[in-house]
Amino acid sequence: MNKLLIILPIIGIVFLIIFWVIDPLTGPGLSVITIPFMALTLVAIMERKKGEKELAEKLKIFQAEKDEIIKDVQRKEKIHEEQYQALRSFSRDLAASLNKEQLMRVIVSTFSKLTHSPSGDSQCFLLSHDDLAHVFKYEAGDNFDSTTLKASSFSAEDDLLKTIIKSKKIRTFLSDIFGGDSNIGYFLKEERITCFSQLGSLALIPLILENEVWGIVVIFCHESAAARINNEQSFYLLLVAQASIALGSAIHRGLASIDRLTQLYNRTFLQKRMNEETEFCNRQLLPLSVLMIDIDHFKEINDTYGHQEGDMVLKKIARIISNCVRLTDLCARYGGEEFVVVLPGIAENSDDKFSIAERLRVTVENTDFIILGEKRLKVTISAGVTIRKYPEDKETGMEELIIRADRLLYKAKNDGRNCVRYDA
Repeated sequence: MNKLLIILPIIGIVFLIIFWVIDPLTGPGLSVITIPFMALTLVAIMERKKGEKELAEKLKIFQAEKDEIIKDVQRKEKIHEEQYQALRSFSRDLAASLNKEQLMRVIVSTFSKLTHSPSGDSQCFLLSHDDLAHVFKYEAGDNFDSTTLKASSFSAEDDLLKTIIKSKKIRTFLSDIFGGDSNIGYFLKEERITCFSQLGSLALIPLILENEVWGIVVIFCHESAAARINNEQSFYLLLVAQASIALGSAIHRGLASIDRLTQLYNRTFLQKRMNEETEFCNRQLLPLSVLMIDIDHFKEINDTYGHQEGDMVLKKIARIISNCVRLTDLCARYGGEEFVVVLPGIAENSDDKFSIAERLRVTVENTDFIILGEKRLKVTISAGVTIRKYPEDKETGMEELIIRADRLLYKAKNDGRNCVRYDA
C-alpha cells in the first residue's frame, strides 16, 4: 500500500508532463485536476507514516506492558512455588516431631527462616497461654536470646496481648523500634532494646485452637519481612493452621494417647477419634477410608533376630506411615504388628494412581531395614482398604469399618502378601 501511494503521484506528474508537451492548451487545465490529486496523495502518505509511527509506539508500549505482566506472573508463580514447598516442608517437619517441645521448636524455626530478609536474620520466639495464671509464658526461641526478655511470662490482660487475643489476627508494627509508642519495648529489657535497632519491626502471629489463642509467635524482623507478612497473610495463616492443628493435637492427646514404642496413637485413642472423624465426614458429606496394615512374616523376624530388632522394624514402619500421610490423617498402632490409618475425605480405590495404601506398600518394600547393626533386611506389608461412602454408609460405625478392612487384609494375606486389597 505504501508503494502504491508513492507510485500514484509519480504517474500523475508524468501524465501531466506528457499532456503539457503534447497539448499546451489542455495541459494547464489538466494540471488543475492533477495537482490537487497529488497534494492529497502526499498528505495521505504523511498521515499514514504518522499513523504507523504512532502505532509502532503503542505496540512498543503494549509489548513493554506485556513483558511486565509476564514478569509479574512469573514472579508470583515463583513465590507460590516457594510457599508450596515451605508448606510441604513445614508439614513434614511437624509430622516428624515426636512431642510438644519438638513441635514448638519446629514452629519457631520455620517462622524465623521465612522472615529472613536480605538485610539479615530475624529473631523469633513462642509464648504459650497458661489458662490458670492467665499469662503467656516463654516456651522456645530461634536465633533468640531469652535473657533479653524482661520477664518469663506476660499478662494476657496487657493491652498488646489483649488486642491479639480479641482480634485473633496477625499484627505487624513496621519501623517501630524507637517510636514513643513502640511495642518492641514491651517484651525487652530496657538496656537491650538498642540491640534490636537494626531489626526495627515486630510481628505477632496468634496460634488458635478451638477458637482460643493458645500461643503467640513473636518475631523481631526487618521492615521488608514485616511488610511481606502483611502482603502474604493468606500464606502465613496456612502456616498458623498447620501449627495449631499439630501442636493442639500434641497438647490434647498426651502420653495416654500414644503408643510408647511407635509414637503413633494407641488403640484406645483410635476408637475415640474414629467416632469423631465419622461424625465430621457426615457433617461435611465426605467419604472416609480405613487402612488395616500388617507386617508380613513379622513373627519370623522376631524369632530369627530377636524382639529388640523386631521393635526397630515396628518403629521404622511407623515413621514411614507418618511420612506418607497428611498431617490431618489418623495413624495408630492397632496391636502387635498391625496398624490402622484413617483418611477423612479420601475414597481410596485400586484405580487411584495416588493411592496412599499402595504408596505405603511400595515405600516399605523399597526400604532397607538394618538388622543387628549391619545386615540388610527386606520387609513387606499387606493392607486392606475399605471406604465409608456418603450417604450409603453414613450409619456405619467404627467397628464395622475395622471388620471390613480386616477382611480385606486377610484376603491380601491369602493372595500372597505384599499387596493391597480394596473394597469391590
